[in-house]
Amino acid sequence: MAAPLFDATHAIQFDLSRGNVRSGEEQECVLLVPAAALARLTAAAPAEASDALGSALGDAIGRRARARLKEPGSDSNEAVVTQLAGEAALAGIGSVSIERWGRAVVVLVEGSPLASALLAPLVGSALEAMFERRVWCALLSSEGQLARVLVASESGTERVRDWIASGVPWGSALTRLQGEPA
Repeated sequence: MAAPLFDATHAIQFDLSRGNVRSGEEQECVLLVPAAALARLTAAAPAEASDALGSALGDAIGRRARARLKEPGSDSNEAVVTQLAGEAALAGIGSVSIERWGRAVVVLVEGSPLASALLAPLVGSALEAMFERRVWCALLSSEGQLARVLVASESGTERVRDWIASGVPWGSALTRLQGEPA
């Protein structure tokens, strides 16, 4: 079976005569915003506003990815990751991939110009829009241009956040989480 492809043909349309940019099958109006402007906004905004911004960005990415998954043969895990990664790349979020750590699912975001505080709400909202169900995420680590986001239950993400805040390394927090009864 061939690996699923991401086809960016007509994914973003520029209408210079009207001065607008559109994306997705719904032709949603989008903006090209300098990453530095978002960084300044995020640094000045309360945490709730940053969460809302990350969630809004993720929701748009997830809705566009879900629309692509309606194509025949697009229901495999690989297809889901391919469409999510493709839409994130089109939005300029960075390179997205998935890692498995035992039973834990970790989303890697590499080369993102966004502040790491935006990434957990962005990933959670993208996955919620794709699967149309509630998802919880926690930022595990952000080292240079690489961020890791845990996708888990609400209680699991809360425990991992608490352990990391208390100084437990993220890898140990994942190990500890998996050692608990399901």
